[in-house]
Amino acid sequence: MNAGTEIEATRARGRALPERPLLSCYFPLGDRQVSPDLLDIYAGEGVDVIEIGMASPDPFLDGPDVRQSMLRADRGRWRTDLDAVLERLAKFQNPPRALLMTYADPAHPGLHETDLWRGLDSLLVVARADDPLAMRLERAATDNGVALSPFVSLPLDEKAIERAREAGFYIMLQAHAGATGPRETLDPGNADRIAQLRAAGATRPILLGFGISGGAQARQAMELGADGVIVGSQVLRAALAGGDALRALLRDLRSGLNA
Repeated sequence: MNAGTEIEATRARGRALPERPLLSCYFPLGDRQVSPDLLDIYAGEGVDVIEIGMASPDPFLDGPDVRQSMLRADRGRWRTDLDAVLERLAKFQNPPRALLMTYADPAHPGLHETDLWRGLDSLLVVARADDPLAMRLERAATDNGVALSPFVSLPLDEKAIERAREAGFYIMLQAHAGATGPRETLDPGNADRIAQLRAAGATRPILLGFGISGGAQARQAMELGADGVIVGSQVLRAALAGGDALRALLRDLRSGLNA
């Protein structure tokens, strides 16, 4: 079985999200300081979704950790690097789902390729309102069987609520205003925002992202009504520190979600 066939066979096993508190964690595509070998730890420690981050020169919603990682990445190798990630995941009997997170960046070579969707389960595009590239990418993803995971930013407005209703995979709800990066506390106002989205008809899992850095905050997110959490900067810090640090963080997050 060649690499592409192996990747597609993995998708064909059935890619619905698990029925448990969901843990989605960031993996930086093309950052040579973070090896795809570390994905074995992600999978072994209960990560449900790998948020594969494509590099952008203007990651306007990301803090310094993700921003520096994106600057290190070689965007010209995007297909080789993405296949390396997907091939690693395909080795597992029940692998984490593969979500591509990208900014609507017209200069990125991968965002104009028809084979972008191979091996992916979901797409999350970060863009300003009514961005034409973002809309094109989402149409293409849907046409290729890749479910949408909208990013719902603050403050909640009618457009954001409509985006949440359109979700086919999960909803990423911005847990704090401002850029990504670990925070010491989790805004209790997320309970009202989650309830508002549910009352408006959002049916897919709602995951809080931005600022979550450990198991205690993951547990708090569940108490506020979330279906799981998305962890980016803190996972990236741990991955850069090595396998032991990454394993310890993921265990803490999974334990907090399952408590």
